[in-house]
Amino acid sequence: MRKFQKYLILGLILFLILSSLTGCGSKKSSQQSVSNKMSLAPTESKEERDNNDEASPLEPEKVITNVYIQLETTEFEKANKDLNALISKHNAYVENSQIDYNQYYNNKSYRNGFYLIRVPKDKISSFKSGLNGVGNIISESTNKQDVTSEYRDTESRLKVLEVKEERILALLSKAEKMEDIIKLENELSETIYEKEKLKTNLMNIDDKVDFSTFEINIKEVERLTNQQTTDTSFGKKLANAFKNSLFSFRKALETFVISIVYILPFAVVIGIIAYFVIKLIIKRKNKER
Repeated sequence: MRKFQKYLILGLILFLILSSLTGCGSKKSSQQSVSNKMSLAPTESKEERDNNDEASPLEPEKVITNVYIQLETTEFEKANKDLNALISKHNAYVENSQIDYNQYYNNKSYRNGFYLIRVPKDKISSFKSGLNGVGNIISESTNKQDVTSEYRDTESRLKVLEVKEERILALLSKAEKMEDIIKLENELSETIYEKEKLKTNLMNIDDKVDFSTFEINIKEVERLTNQQTTDTSFGKKLANAFKNSLFSFRKALETFVISIVYILPFAVVIGIIAYFVIKLIIKRKNKER
């Protein structure tokens, strides 16, 4: 019986030892398989992650952007100065400008400025935001023109002409007859002319793409337009209505006073004439009596 118990205890000990060894082996093999899978998985470099984080450009490669903005201001000189400072800050330049001084309203002269400004394409947003400090924006619109196909087509035609030019030069170097030489030279000059024309077209497209065009109109006004929207509060609307009422009253009073000043000389002359006429009539009536 004691021998049986000894054998039973030894058997249990062996069973536990084997079980622990088997568990360790399976755990080790599972860890190795996981590590192998991780090592076999493709690793992503930082550069690749950065490229994946960048959004693909929505616009085509060659796009001409034109922006039209109309502003109003009560301080034309300051607005003009602020606009020039904004142009210098964004490395832009004025292609054309014009200021009219003959805009009359309510017996006052107002200036109207037109500016054609070229702005680098990577600074369109910041330049447009800066215009809020120049004046009160009352309208704006943006037009984009995709010229990618036109640009690629022009490049293809240019390559064809370059190959044609090389072939003509090769033939010209071998030509011996004067007639052939003259014919090849004429064809060469036409090819060079077309080639330079296409190069100019490409340069013009690149210039319009790299520098967007801003057409800005600054109007000098006596009072800025109220910018009310659906989100404007009742208090703000009430304040605007009160300001409009005071402004209208002041303008009506100014118009009344100015009208009196205009009429005064005529009224004085008419009054003098009426005085003498009435006096003459009274004098005649007195004589008739």
